[in-house]
Amino acid sequence: MSRFFKPYEGTRPFLFVSYAHRQSDAVVETIRILHEKAFRLWYDEGIPAGSDWPANIAQHMELCERVLFFLSQRAMESPNCYSEIRTAVRMDKKILVILLEDVQPAERWQELLSGRTVIPLLDSPQERADAILRSGFVTRRYHRALFENVSWRAFGLAASLLFFLAAASAFGALASGKWKPIDPPAVTQELPAETPVPVTPQPVLDLGEAERYFAVSFPDKQTERGVRRALGIPEDAVYRWQLAQITQLHFCGNMVTDGPENVAFDRDGVCRVNGAQVIMGQVSDLSLLENAVYLEKLSLICQPLGSLSALKGHVLLRELSLAGSTVESVDALRELPSLEILHLEHTAVRDLRSLEDLANLGIVTVSRDMLPLTWSESAVFRVVLVD
Repeated sequence: MSRFFKPYEGTRPFLFVSYAHRQSDAVVETIRILHEKAFRLWYDEGIPAGSDWPANIAQHMELCERVLFFLSQRAMESPNCYSEIRTAVRMDKKILVILLEDVQPAERWQELLSGRTVIPLLDSPQERADAILRSGFVTRRYHRALFENVSWRAFGLAASLLFFLAAASAFGALASGKWKPIDPPAVTQELPAETPVPVTPQPVLDLGEAERYFAVSFPDKQTERGVRRALGIPEDAVYRWQLAQITQLHFCGNMVTDGPENVAFDRDGVCRVNGAQVIMGQVSDLSLLENAVYLEKLSLICQPLGSLSALKGHVLLRELSLAGSTVESVDALRELPSLEILHLEHTAVRDLRSLEDLANLGIVTVSRDMLPLTWSESAVFRVVLVD
């Protein structure tokens, strides 16, 4: 079977696919997955032989609503790709950039791609297709309807035939006496209520219109050390989409650690790591972590924190330590459905009622200097006092 599929031709909203022909294998395997999910896509395999190629491209670019651009070194060297994306920019089309290689845009491409949504480099067509769908760029607007490709005449003929067959069958059943009303059962039994199926939350990578392709600007040196350590990138530029590769980050005072295992507080609330006193850290601006949506464990111990609103989208976060930090409210954490363990020792938090809707939260650790605390007896979590 051919790896190519028939591109969409019609007047309904569709997506234009731009790519380098030499990499058609990777591209077609990706967009085939979208095609099989009934999305309307056009790519240049649909141009008939002998037709005016540039005019055909320009016509479909004008008719399309959005563009999927598969970026690679060969695509940047392709005059056709450059012309397509330049035309898309001129026509004010929304463009989603999908990386096929880890490349830095050439100078003439930077203006065209600046501020575009970018899908990071992924290993397989399935992962790329899933990321495209998660980005929110490909909406139901581009989804083929059930009878979209059926002409009204054919639809009317089929409906007429079905109606005729149904009527003939009913008439035959009545004439033969085989169709008789069924007496209702003597006892009516109520069906048990359906048990709702739990929905596993999925992280949403915020691929908005902000500049995502260029290097990250770190709010402070400590955050930079922690992110570079987690990514294994000691010197080179760190791109914003790479933050989604981080699953754990641990800050303790002015240090970056591998975990909170060696962290302890004495009775005076002084934090120590391996016996050495900790100096208050620098991490206060959490906005950079908004795109680290795959975080599962995060430690912000002894940090000058203000708002925790940047953590709202971390639906996979299971363990969070805010011990010794300057946080006063945990209201923003009510949107962390996977949270299981929360460490709050030696903080200014006094009210835990906003956490009572977190079904997975099992343990909240606190210290004596936080008493008295307010929470409901119906809360599913246990409050553990840590000496």
